Amino acid sequence: MDNQFFTSSRGIANNPQVKTVLNTHKVRLLSLFTSLKPLSSIFVGWGYKSTAAKARGLSQSLNRPYWALEDGFISWLNHPTLAKPHERLSYIIDKYGIYYDASKPSGLDACLASGDNFNQARIGQLLEQLIKLKVSKYNQSRCDPPSWLTQLKKSGKPVILLVDQTFNDASIEYSGGGEHSFKAMLAWALNALKNDSSASVVIKVHPDVILGSKKGYLYSLLGDLADPSVENRIHVLSQDVCPTDLIAMCEHVATVSSQLGFEALWQGKSVTCFAWPFYAGRGLTQDLASTPLGYDRAPTTMAQLVHSALILYPRYLHPDTQLPCEIEDILNFLQAHFLCRQLHCDHLNIHNVSLWKRSFIPEFVAQSASRLKYVVAVDNVASASASNGRHLIWGMKSPKLGPQDSVWRIEDGFIRSVGLGADLRRPTSLIIDDLGIYYNGKQPSRLEELLNNVSMNEYEYQRTGKLISDVQKSAITKYNVESTQAGELTRLKHSAGGQEIILVTGQYQQDLSMQYGTCDIKTNMALLQQVSQDFPSAFIIYKEHPDVYSGVRPGKLEAATVLQYASEYVTNINITSLFTISDRICTICSLSGFEALMRGIKVSTYGLPFYAGWGLTDDHLDISRRKTKLNLSELVYMSLVVYPRYVNWNTRTITTPESVIQQLSLERKNSVRLKSSWLSRQGRKARYLLQSLVGSIWSRR
Repeated sequence: MDNQFFTSSRGIANNPQVKTVLNTHKVRLLSLFTSLKPLSSIFVGWGYKSTAAKARGLSQSLNRPYWALEDGFISWLNHPTLAKPHERLSYIIDKYGIYYDASKPSGLDACLASGDNFNQARIGQLLEQLIKLKVSKYNQSRCDPPSWLTQLKKSGKPVILLVDQTFNDASIEYSGGGEHSFKAMLAWALNALKNDSSASVVIKVHPDVILGSKKGYLYSLLGDLADPSVENRIHVLSQDVCPTDLIAMCEHVATVSSQLGFEALWQGKSVTCFAWPFYAGRGLTQDLASTPLGYDRAPTTMAQLVHSALILYPRYLHPDTQLPCEIEDILNFLQAHFLCRQLHCDHLNIHNVSLWKRSFIPEFVAQSASRLKYVVAVDNVASASASNGRHLIWGMKSPKLGPQDSVWRIEDGFIRSVGLGADLRRPTSLIIDDLGIYYNGKQPSRLEELLNNVSMNEYEYQRTGKLISDVQKSAITKYNVESTQAGELTRLKHSAGGQEIILVTGQYQQDLSMQYGTCDIKTNMALLQQVSQDFPSAFIIYKEHPDVYSGVRPGKLEAATVLQYASEYVTNINITSLFTISDRICTICSLSGFEALMRGIKVSTYGLPFYAGWGLTDDHLDISRRKTKLNLSELVYMSLVVYPRYVNWNTRTITTPESVIQQLSLERKNSVRLKSSWLSRQGRKARYLLQSLVGSIWSRR
C-alpha cells in the first residue's frame, strides 16, 4: 500500500520540492474534512515548529509516523528572506526525531551508526572545497570584515568568537539550552580574558538585534557587564560577515547550538558548546552544557560527522532540474554564482548592442550590477567609474570612454550553443572580462591573469577530470552543428595511407580574433602555406569554418586553391569526428586548438590563442607574459569553470558547465540545421525577446 502524506502546513502541501524529496505526487493538507487511512498515513511537518503541532499530535494519537522536515546544512543560494520556499538546495527528512533535539537519537545518529564505510578522500576534498568557496547554510552576498576586526587578526593575538542567537530559536530549547547557557558562555569568556591579557572576544550578533527588530541573548547581557579590566577587549560584530572568514580570524569558537560551531570544526578550530547541538558530545568539542545529554552519543571522527551530516542525512535537489543530486553538484552550482558576484558595480552601461543581444545579456550580468542601462551614444556616461559604474562593451569595440579600469568586455563563451551565433542562436555561455578579452593576445586578459596565478586543490582536479571526460564523451564543441559522416572519415583515413594527419582549421577572416590574435601569419591561406612547409610529408586536411561554408559569413576559400597546399578540403564534417583521425591540429588562434588539447591531440599554434604559451602547445610565437607552465587540468578548469558564465535557459539562471553540456547534448539530438531561413531566424529572435520581456516583468513581481 502506498504511503499517504498529510501535513498541517499549507506551505509544505504546496511546495513541489517536498513532493520530490518524499517521492510522492501529493501531500494532503489536514482539515476537518480530511479522510485518514491510519495504516498508510504518514504525517510531515516543519521540524518541531508550532505549525507542525497538529500533524505531530495526530501521529501520536493514531500511532503513525511523523517525519520532520528541515533545511539541510547547506540550503540556500541567498538568504531565505530573498528567496521562494521551493528554492531550497537541500532538505532533511528525519523519521526518528530531528537533529537539534538532544533528548533522543535522530536520523543523523542513525546515519552515524551505519558505519564508516565511506570514501575518506572524498570527505577531505569536500572539506577543502567548502572552505575555499566559503560555503555556509545561507550563501547570500556578504560584507567585508570591518577594519577593527582585520587589525585584530593582524595583531596576532588570540581571538575568541562567541556566537549569539535569537530568541525563539528552536535549536536552543531542544538542545538543552536557554538564557542560562548564554550567561555561562559569557562568564567563561570573561574568565578567559582575565587569564590571558592579550586575548580578545568578538561577539557575533544578528544585525536585526542591533536594530531592535529581534532580541538576542549576549547583546542584552553586555549591559550588565561591569568589569572595566576587560571591557575594551570585548567587541560586538553585527555586520553580515562571511562565516568562513570570521571563523578563520579566530582561534576558538564558543556557541550554545549554532551551526557556526559545526562550520568551525570544518576549519579545525577549537569549539566549546554550552548546550548539546548535533555535533557536540561526540569527542570533537569541549562540552560545558549545564544539563546532561538525553542519550549516549558515540565518539565520532570529523570525517564520519561530515559524511553523515552533509552526504547521508540531507537530500539535495539540483536547481536546474529539481531532481536529486549530490552535494558536489550543489557546491559547483554555488561556485558558479559566487564567481559572478566577484565582479560588481552599482550601475552598468551596456554599449551599442543589438535588440537581439539585449534579449539574453541581462541573465548573464544581473548578479554583477544593481542597475542596467542600454547606451547607444556615449554622451554623459564616460564618468561612470566615479560613481562605481562600469561600461560593458561587446568584444574589442572601442567607443570613447573614461579610464580603462571602468570597462568590462563581453564575448561568447567556449561552449556556446547548438547552432551558430550568426544564425541567431541564443548563447548558453558568455565571458565578462574586466582586464581585456581572451582572444586579444596582444594585451593581458582576466583569463591570462587566472592562468598565470592558477592554484587548484584536489577537489578541483577531480572535477576537471570528469569535465574533460564529459566533453569527450558528448563530443561537445562551441556550436555543435555539423554531421559526423563516418564513411567520409574512413575514406580520409585510408587516403592518408599511414602519413601523419594534420588538421588545419580555418577561421572567419574578419573575426576580431584574427585582428587581435595574429602577428606575421594573418590569413587562412598564409597558415595553410606555412603548415605545408613545416610538415611537407604530412597528409593535410583543411577544414573551412562553419560560419563561412554555411554562407552565413563571407570568405570561403576556393577548393582548387586550398588543394595546392592540402591533401583534402572538407566542410560539413563534425570537427570532433575529424579529431578522431588527426595526429595534430594546426591553427592560428582557433578555439579548435583548445578543443583538441582536451582530446589529447598535439596542437601547433601560429598566432596568440589563449591556450598557447603555457607549455601545452608547439608555438610559432613567444608570449612572454605567460610565465607559468600548466597541465591540461589547470588550463581547462580556469577556461571552462572559472572564466565563463553559463545560463540555463529553462530556469534563466546562472549554472555550471556540466549542466550546459548535458542540456546541449539533449538539444543537439533534435537536429539543428546549420543555417536557418530568414523567417525562422526572425521568429526565433521575436520569441527570445518576448521571453526576455516576460521574464523581466515576472522577476519584479
